[in-house]
Amino acid sequence: MIEVEVKAHAPQDKGALEEKLVEIGARRVGEEFQEDVYFNAPHRDFAQTDEALRIRKVTDESSEKIFITYKGAKMDEVSKTRKEIEVGVEDSHKVADIFQNLSFRPVATVRKNRTIYSLKDLVITLDEVQKVGSFVEIEKEIEEGNDTQEALDEIFATYSKIGIEDGFERRSYLELMEI
Repeated sequence: MIEVEVKAHAPQDKGALEEKLVEIGARRVGEEFQEDVYFNAPHRDFAQTDEALRIRKVTDESSEKIFITYKGAKMDEVSKTRKEIEVGVEDSHKVADIFQNLSFRPVATVRKNRTIYSLKDLVITLDEVQKVGSFVEIEKEIEEGNDTQEALDEIFATYSKIGIEDGFERRSYLELMEI
Protein backbone atom coordinates (compact mmCIF):
# COMPACT_ATOMS: atom_id res chain seq x y z
CA MET A 1 0.00 0.00 0.00
CA ILE A 2 1.17 3.53 -0.78
CA GLU A 3 0.25 6.31 1.62
CA VAL A 4 -0.05 9.59 -0.27
CA GLU A 5 0.23 12.23 2.44
CA VAL A 6 0.72 15.97 2.67
CA LYS A 7 1.22 17.77 5.98
CA ALA A 8 0.86 21.47 6.70
CA HIS A 9 1.30 23.71 9.70
CA ALA A 10 -2.17 24.33 11.16
CA PRO A 11 -3.66 27.80 11.28
CA GLN A 12 -3.99 29.43 14.71
CA ASP A 13 -7.80 29.22 14.75
CA LYS A 14 -8.56 25.50 15.07
CA GLY A 15 -12.29 26.20 15.47
CA ALA A 16 -12.47 28.02 12.13
CA LEU A 17 -10.53 25.19 10.48
CA GLU A 18 -12.96 22.61 11.84
CA GLU A 19 -15.90 24.72 10.58
CA LYS A 20 -14.36 24.77 7.08
CA LEU A 21 -13.89 20.99 7.20
CA VAL A 22 -17.59 20.52 8.00
CA GLU A 23 -18.55 23.03 5.26
CA ILE A 24 -16.76 20.97 2.60
CA GLY A 25 -18.46 17.78 3.78
CA ALA A 26 -15.84 16.25 6.09
CA ARG A 27 -17.22 14.12 8.90
CA ARG A 28 -15.58 14.04 12.31
CA VAL A 29 -14.66 10.42 13.04
CA GLY A 30 -13.11 10.74 16.49
CA GLU A 31 -10.20 11.66 18.68
CA GLU A 32 -7.25 9.63 19.88
CA PHE A 33 -3.90 9.84 21.60
CA GLN A 34 -0.95 8.26 19.78
CA GLU A 35 2.42 7.33 21.18
CA ASP A 36 5.02 6.30 18.61
CA VAL A 37 8.32 4.73 19.61
CA TYR A 38 10.77 4.90 16.70
CA PHE A 39 13.65 2.46 16.22
CA ASN A 40 16.85 2.57 14.21
CA ALA A 41 18.36 -0.47 12.52
CA PRO A 42 21.74 -2.01 13.30
CA HIS A 43 22.63 -2.45 9.62
CA ARG A 44 21.64 0.98 8.25
CA ASP A 45 20.68 4.39 9.57
CA PHE A 46 17.00 5.09 8.89
CA ALA A 47 17.66 8.84 9.20
CA GLN A 48 19.99 8.48 6.20
CA THR A 49 17.74 6.14 4.16
CA ASP A 50 14.55 8.13 4.97
CA GLU A 51 12.83 5.02 6.35
CA ALA A 52 10.99 4.56 9.64
CA LEU A 53 10.15 1.67 11.94
CA ARG A 54 7.84 2.33 14.85
CA ILE A 55 5.56 0.82 17.44
CA ARG A 56 2.38 2.91 17.72
CA LYS A 57 0.01 2.75 20.66
CA VAL A 58 -3.39 4.32 19.87
CA THR A 59 -5.74 5.12 22.74
CA ASP A 60 -9.26 6.49 22.48
CA GLU A 61 -12.15 6.61 24.95
CA SER A 62 -12.97 2.93 24.48
CA SER A 63 -9.87 1.00 23.43
CA GLU A 64 -6.14 0.69 23.00
CA LYS A 65 -4.58 -0.67 19.81
CA ILE A 66 -0.94 -1.35 18.98
CA PHE A 67 0.68 -1.43 15.54
CA ILE A 68 4.12 -2.04 14.07
CA THR A 69 4.69 0.20 11.05
CA TYR A 70 7.44 0.29 8.44
CA LYS A 71 7.59 3.35 6.20
CA GLY A 72 9.79 3.43 3.11
CA ALA A 73 11.63 6.45 1.77
CA LYS A 74 9.60 9.42 0.49
CA MET A 75 8.74 8.98 -3.18
CA ASP A 76 8.58 12.59 -4.40
CA GLU A 77 9.76 16.10 -3.58
CA VAL A 78 6.42 17.69 -2.61
CA SER A 79 4.77 15.25 -0.21
CA LYS A 80 5.35 12.54 2.35
CA THR A 81 4.17 9.81 -0.06
CA ARG A 82 5.76 6.48 0.79
CA LYS A 83 5.24 2.76 0.99
CA GLU A 84 3.68 1.79 4.31
CA ILE A 85 3.31 -1.65 5.86
CA GLU A 86 1.39 -1.90 9.11
CA VAL A 87 0.30 -4.80 11.27
CA GLY A 88 -1.56 -4.96 14.57
CA VAL A 89 0.10 -6.59 17.58
CA GLU A 90 -0.96 -7.33 21.14
CA ASP A 91 1.96 -6.27 23.33
CA SER A 92 4.16 -3.25 22.61
CA HIS A 93 6.69 -4.20 25.32
CA LYS A 94 7.28 -7.65 23.83
CA VAL A 95 7.66 -6.20 20.35
CA ALA A 96 10.15 -3.62 21.63
CA ASP A 97 12.02 -6.44 23.40
CA ILE A 98 12.18 -8.42 20.14
CA PHE A 99 13.47 -5.36 18.25
CA GLN A 100 16.11 -4.64 20.88
CA ASN A 101 17.25 -8.27 20.95
CA LEU A 102 17.80 -7.94 17.21
CA SER A 103 19.93 -4.82 17.88
CA PHE A 104 17.30 -2.30 16.79
CA ARG A 105 17.46 0.59 19.20
CA PRO A 106 14.77 3.05 20.27
CA VAL A 107 15.68 6.59 19.22
CA ALA A 108 12.68 8.75 20.10
CA THR A 109 9.07 8.82 21.21
CA VAL A 110 6.51 11.08 19.50
CA ARG A 111 3.25 11.79 21.34
CA LYS A 112 0.25 13.49 19.78
CA ASN A 113 -3.43 14.17 20.21
CA ARG A 114 -5.22 13.58 16.93
CA THR A 115 -8.68 14.63 15.75
CA ILE A 116 -9.75 12.61 12.72
CA TYR A 117 -12.05 13.61 9.86
CA SER A 118 -13.16 11.64 6.82
CA LEU A 119 -13.95 13.13 3.41
CA LYS A 120 -14.76 10.57 0.71
CA ASP A 121 -11.58 8.47 0.51
CA LEU A 122 -9.40 11.04 2.27
CA VAL A 123 -8.40 11.00 5.93
CA ILE A 124 -7.84 14.45 7.41
CA THR A 125 -6.22 14.76 10.81
CA LEU A 126 -5.61 17.69 13.11
CA ASP A 127 -2.55 16.90 15.20
CA GLU A 128 -1.25 18.52 18.38
CA VAL A 129 2.26 17.08 18.63
CA GLN A 130 4.13 17.44 21.92
CA LYS A 131 7.32 19.50 21.54
CA VAL A 132 6.59 20.08 17.83
CA GLY A 133 3.34 22.01 17.22
CA SER A 134 -0.02 21.86 15.44
CA PHE A 135 -0.50 20.32 12.00
CA VAL A 136 -3.07 19.23 9.44
CA GLU A 137 -2.43 16.01 7.54
CA ILE A 138 -4.42 14.85 4.55
CA GLU A 139 -3.78 11.37 3.23
CA LYS A 140 -5.12 8.82 0.80
CA GLU A 141 -4.10 5.20 0.41
CA ILE A 142 -3.60 3.81 -3.08
CA GLU A 143 -2.47 0.47 -4.42
CA GLU A 144 1.21 0.05 -5.12
CA GLY A 145 2.01 0.69 -8.78
CA ASN A 146 -0.73 3.31 -9.24
CA ASP A 147 0.17 6.89 -10.15
CA THR A 148 0.21 9.15 -7.10
CA GLN A 149 -0.41 12.43 -8.97
CA GLU A 150 -4.22 12.15 -8.98
CA ALA A 151 -4.23 11.61 -5.21
CA LEU A 152 -1.83 14.53 -4.69
CA ASP A 153 -4.06 16.79 -6.83
CA GLU A 154 -7.09 15.79 -4.73
CA ILE A 155 -5.20 16.45 -1.49
CA PHE A 156 -3.91 19.88 -2.56
CA ALA A 157 -7.41 20.83 -3.83
CA THR A 158 -8.81 19.91 -0.42
CA TYR A 159 -6.19 22.05 1.31
CA SER A 160 -7.22 24.93 -0.94
CA LYS A 161 -10.90 24.43 -0.01
CA ILE A 162 -10.05 24.76 3.69
CA GLY A 163 -7.91 27.86 3.11
CA ILE A 164 -4.42 26.36 3.43
CA GLU A 165 -2.21 27.40 0.50
CA ASP A 166 1.24 27.25 2.09
CA GLY A 167 3.10 26.08 5.16
CA PHE A 168 3.49 22.54 3.82
CA GLU A 169 5.96 20.33 5.66
CA ARG A 170 7.72 17.23 4.28
CA ARG A 171 9.62 16.41 7.43
CA SER A 172 8.18 13.79 9.74
CA TYR A 173 7.28 14.60 13.33
CA LEU A 174 10.38 12.64 14.32
CA GLU A 175 12.54 14.87 12.09
CA LEU A 176 10.81 17.98 13.43
CA MET A 177 11.76 17.00 16.98
CA GLU A 178 15.40 17.62 15.90
CA ILE A 179 16.79 14.76 17.95
